[in-house]
Amino acid sequence: MARTKIEVKGFEARFYDYLMNLITLGYYPYFINSAIKSLPVKDNFLILDAGAGTGRNASLISKQAEDIKIVCMDIGKEFLKQLAKKSEKNKSLLPVKASLKSFLPFRANSFDMTFMCFVLHGFEHEERLFVLKEFYRILKPGGYFCLIDYNDEINLKKASIITKIGFYLECDLASEFITHNWEKELSKIGFKNFNYKFYFGKKVRLTICQKED
Repeated sequence: MARTKIEVKGFEARFYDYLMNLITLGYYPYFINSAIKSLPVKDNFLILDAGAGTGRNASLISKQAEDIKIVCMDIGKEFLKQLAKKSEKNKSLLPVKASLKSFLPFRANSFDMTFMCFVLHGFEHEERLFVLKEFYRILKPGGYFCLIDYNDEINLKKASIITKIGFYLECDLASEFITHNWEKELSKIGFKNFNYKFYFGKKVRLTICQKED
């Protein structure tokens, strides 16, 4: 088991969407459609999809409102190729190569929403806090941060054998991620107005919160 799986490469990157459908026994499309329909997207929003991968999520987000722009940020060569192809047909998508481990190449107070799906858990804890502070910086006052990741209420010691196996097959940092109280961590940075939606038997959580006005 790897310590982290932030950058997806090769075969896994080329067939990422198919693999996600396969390992969830076909549930993933229902899940991600439901989650994205719950996002507070509005007309003319500028959105950052951090770790955008194949662009699957960004493409779905683009259907939620009119005249929105989605900056699809990733570092993976294969993912960037797929994003470029999708952006040719979907002008709402704007592919950008950039690393979450560095200061984001965007102005303060410029985005209406930042979105991240199954990426944050793959960082070391201090790196996660750096990323979240950067999201806070680039969001407009009242802007939304939306996170899909593992639910920090999972207790692996009391979890089912299937859940334990799932986390064993994930990177080491996934198990460490759920030991933190993420509402508390986000509140320290300045986020407020927390709302949640749960999936996969409450193993996965959509968190929606806002930057202070």
